[in-house]
Amino acid sequence: MSKETKTENLTLDKQLNELSKETVEEINDSFEEVNPKLSITYDIKNTEEEEAFITFQKKFIVKSSIIKTIAFGVLALMFIYQIIKAPDNFASWLCLVVCLAVIFIVWYNPFKIRKTLMESLKPLEDDRYIFKLYENRFSIGTIISQEEIDEAIKEGEEPPQIPPKIVSFSDTGLSVLEKENMFVIFLKKESIYVLPKRCMTDSEIKELSFVFDQKLGDDFETEIVNIKNL
Repeated sequence: MSKETKTENLTLDKQLNELSKETVEEINDSFEEVNPKLSITYDIKNTEEEEAFITFQKKFIVKSSIIKTIAFGVLALMFIYQIIKAPDNFASWLCLVVCLAVIFIVWYNPFKIRKTLMESLKPLEDDRYIFKLYENRFSIGTIISQEEIDEAIKEGEEPPQIPPKIVSFSDTGLSVLEKENMFVIFLKKESIYVLPKRCMTDSEIKELSFVFDQKLGDDFETEIVNIKNL
């Protein structure tokens, strides 16, 4: 057999192996889609959304706010010193006011954003969602109510379709915090998802906690105290 023929056969075998691998993966994905390891339907209360958002702010915003407060606090002290030395110095008074205003805004803005967000989410309390856990990913989708479907059909429109959010455990920026009453999922410091434990069984909570711990490692944190280990 010539060298050229051997090379062609090796190339063909490689293509067949890759095709076979892709086919197996597609079959596995299809099977997983129909048979997730865990499927949880839930709703989210406004108070739970607020608690999760406060947690998000503490995790990603408070540190930055403290640094800015220290920086502008130091500047404010410098201008106070200048004012003590020269009370008539208008520029020092102006700079002091600016520093204090910045410190106020740094801490007020997160509160204002949270309040505005909670008001906008209030009408969504009755919405229902579904969380599906797979081997290497999970999905979070909105459940379209029968009323919404019937209303769309009545108006001669297509029933609303909201594609689920699919997240791979290998995605950059994914982290999870387990609290006493919920799991809070963070995505790239931009998005948060809430999974209330009141909508889960004890076995589902344990399984989800175990999977997050195994898949995410240091990116999974828990506030739950294991009494047995104390």
